[in-house]
Amino acid sequence: MPNLSGTFADPMAGYHDWPDFLDRSGTASERGALAGAAGLLGVPRPRPVGAVLRDRPVVSQGVAHTRFSWEVGFGPAMAAWLCHPVDADPARLPGVLYLPSHGGLKEIGAERLLDLPGQPEWLRPLRAGEGGRGAASALAARGVAVLVPDSFTWGARRFDLRGPDGVRPDHATYEALAAAHEDILAKYCTDLGTSYAGMVAHDDLSALQVLRTLCAPGEIGVIGFSGGGGRAAALAALAPGIGRVVVAGMMCTTRSLVPDHTGRHSWLLHAPGLASGPDLPGLAAGTRRHRLMVVYGAADPLFPLSGMRAADAALREAFRAAPGEYHPLWHDGGHVFGITQQDAAFDFLTGGTLPRASSAG
Repeated sequence: MPNLSGTFADPMAGYHDWPDFLDRSGTASERGALAGAAGLLGVPRPRPVGAVLRDRPVVSQGVAHTRFSWEVGFGPAMAAWLCHPVDADPARLPGVLYLPSHGGLKEIGAERLLDLPGQPEWLRPLRAGEGGRGAASALAARGVAVLVPDSFTWGARRFDLRGPDGVRPDHATYEALAAAHEDILAKYCTDLGTSYAGMVAHDDLSALQVLRTLCAPGEIGVIGFSGGGGRAAALAALAPGIGRVVVAGMMCTTRSLVPDHTGRHSWLLHAPGLASGPDLPGLAAGTRRHRLMVVYGAADPLFPLSGMRAADAALREAFRAAPGEYHPLWHDGGHVFGITQQDAAFDFLTGGTLPRASSAG
């Protein structure tokens, strides 16, 4: 097995204080099912958010986009963008946390979901699977305060990756380095008593704290596609006070990924004990008190159809006598979250007409 650490000038650059933070923080804990999920993923306890810095808003297509940043106790400062209609006070609007996908794109995080002026041309084809638009901006235009965070290894929270020559890489080189770095990073997480999914969940929980101070009081919605869907499923099991959750393009039984599909996924889907414990459907079901929509693509090449059907069946059973609700939404396409599926998900999040339950594949 190759020693990937030799690929980088400093594989811990920007994060040398991370091990000490883990020693000080302990594991995020709640009672009952929430405590079990936090322990399984090794989610560090987020510290209370202190000072939050705010940039001037950028207005595009009737939506105000404001970048916020704050310290989380280790590594670079956290950042997130708040989106809302330009003529509305976000403090009076319901809040939704929109979690970006993995997408093999680490140099930027939140911006891929925003309609901002001056975005790089290379971003356009990379978000074709999400309808080609800034999905979070489109959701905000419906009268919602949407927070889109960067997270551990993405955007403002990315590692300062350089090759052995120490030269700052261009975009394509950075993404190639980031892909290789994720493997050694997963080993660091294991050695430090956490997991890659747990570290990302830590940052998402911190962003959730900030969103609660920016939007109207009440239940929060959470949505994500692909890796962002996995992040949404984790928050359903980790955070109280979440009312509606959308997991798009990221649901199956993990055991069904072996042997043909495991290599197609990032480390976000792989956490020790997940398959033998709650499994991905169990995470998404969480306390079974929320409303959950799962969007499945019957031709999604990243998941076996049998595994998606099994997850659908498990979730139907989990919510059969629960106070919450489960709403599966199947389409015939592949690994996409297109405009039609987005609009159904946005209706669901904003309390509109619920989609009719569809049969599995």
